[in-house]
Amino acid sequence: MNKRVCAAVLAIAALTTACGGEPVAAPPSTTTTTTTTAPPTTAELDARAKAAIAPPGAFDALGGVVAESVPANDSDPGEEGQAVAIVCGSGPILVDGMSVARTRIWTGRLSLFQRVHAAADRPAATLVESVRARAKLCSGSNADRQAGLSLPLAKPQGADEFYAFCMANLDPDLVPWSCQAVMGRGTLITVVVASGSTRAAAEAQLTAVTPVFAETFAKA
Repeated sequence: MNKRVCAAVLAIAALTTACGGEPVAAPPSTTTTTTTTAPPTTAELDARAKAAIAPPGAFDALGGVVAESVPANDSDPGEEGQAVAIVCGSGPILVDGMSVARTRIWTGRLSLFQRVHAAADRPAATLVESVRARAKLCSGSNADRQAGLSLPLAKPQGADEFYAFCMANLDPDLVPWSCQAVMGRGTLITVVVASGSTRAAAEAQLTAVTPVFAETFAKA
């Protein structure tokens, strides 16, 4: 065989017979391995929730004083299976899977509630979307509620998904207005509620404190 023809054949076909009769060696076989990751333990989830919730002194400069933490001590385990949110008095929105939550309430010059959920495998963005859909669904059912929904706050840095809204509390035993911000990042979700005697007061309070909550949440 002409040497030039032989060289051309070898360049086109990787597995062929060389011009001397010796077969070209086949490439080594490859194997595919599958690795599985063990789901996080409740202790690991609790550690994430603890890192994501705002510290007790986060609002000292604004006159906010911690009234309650659940659990009361950081060393105690967080709660499992807590509701993410209740919108317009409807049924609770749940994580639908293993999760650990921590809760904190501030009073004084502020009226704030925060709950952080660390989920095993539930995307937080999906839960934020559930809150958004529930709020929009009930917005047309009552004129007072419709006036307050969908608060146009910018998504904080570090959050994958964010939604904020206000609604009137029709129960006379409750504070007249509450505004909520829901932030999701990975499998972490936090709900922040600011309450006030008017929509403007609740909205202004939530607008002021959301960056403080987001700073701790984004680092967890």
